[in-house]
Amino acid sequence: MMNLRSFIWISSTVVTAAAMGSACFADGPALVTIDRLQAAHRAETNAEQRYLAFAAKADDEGYKQAANLFRAVARAEQIMYTYHFDAIKDLGGIPEDVVAEQPTVASTKENLEKASNKTAADQLDADFTGYVKTARAEGNRQAAKVLEYARTVEAQNVRLFAAAAKNLEQMRGTPKGYFICGASGLVSTTLDNASCSGSDWEKVK
Repeated sequence: MMNLRSFIWISSTVVTAAAMGSACFADGPALVTIDRLQAAHRAETNAEQRYLAFAAKADDEGYKQAANLFRAVARAEQIMYTYHFDAIKDLGGIPEDVVAEQPTVASTKENLEKASNKTAADQLDADFTGYVKTARAEGNRQAAKVLEYARTVEAQNVRLFAAAAKNLEQMRGTPKGYFICGASGLVSTTLDNASCSGSDWEKVK
């Protein structure tokens, strides 16, 4: 996933904000948290489309289990960007109208390696950790909660992608499903009810 820092852009003047057209900014004590939620919303919207494209490629190459994993994570990204969309509105912001970028698709092996890149994953985890800290400092407990969900979910996604990349040939054959927690977007190979509030699981197969 792309580094969220590259998405954060805080306007210092009304003139600059107006010139951006589609960019949405907010005033008040929640300004930084809203901008970071906007960044997460943009990144996850793009990630959903990227993983769906990766899933189609995996299907074409016969890696049916890898395709299921990409589809499950795409669904997780959708759950997370919906939470961030709602959190932006709850804080008085206007969610941006995001048009997903056209994803670059390589081989399934390369797509899995890119999705599990440790350097990018560590940076993303650090970014979300900072976002959660800021949201709490601003008194935005619900925003902090959904950002913490995102941090946890993204870390789990990287672990799943890394395991798939390491065992690529096992990704062929009859696919098994993945479970997605509707309350957080967490993807799991099993029904781990301890990790999902209300045991609200979906299955991608």
